[in-house]
Amino acid sequence: MARKEPPPKLNRVPELLRENERSQRWLAKKLGISANAMNSISQQKAQPLERLFQIAEILGCSITDVINVDYKPDLKDKHSK
Repeated sequence: MARKEPPPKLNRVPELLRENERSQRWLAKKLGISANAMNSISQQKAQPLERLFQIAEILGCSITDVINVDYKPDLKDKHSK
């Protein structure tokens, strides 16, 4: 059985929370979302753009601090199939 690769790292939410000494639960409460929804964002399973902007505002940083600007999808593979 093939090993499932982890999702690409699209956001830096977990790192920013650690840097600000805050928890996912704290951020979920500030955003007015469930802990499960916050976990999906932190684990790269959901990337709601509006929420990422809200996270930047709450944490007092730029959206470019929240998103992983170094992530570059390999578009050649997707278009060749």
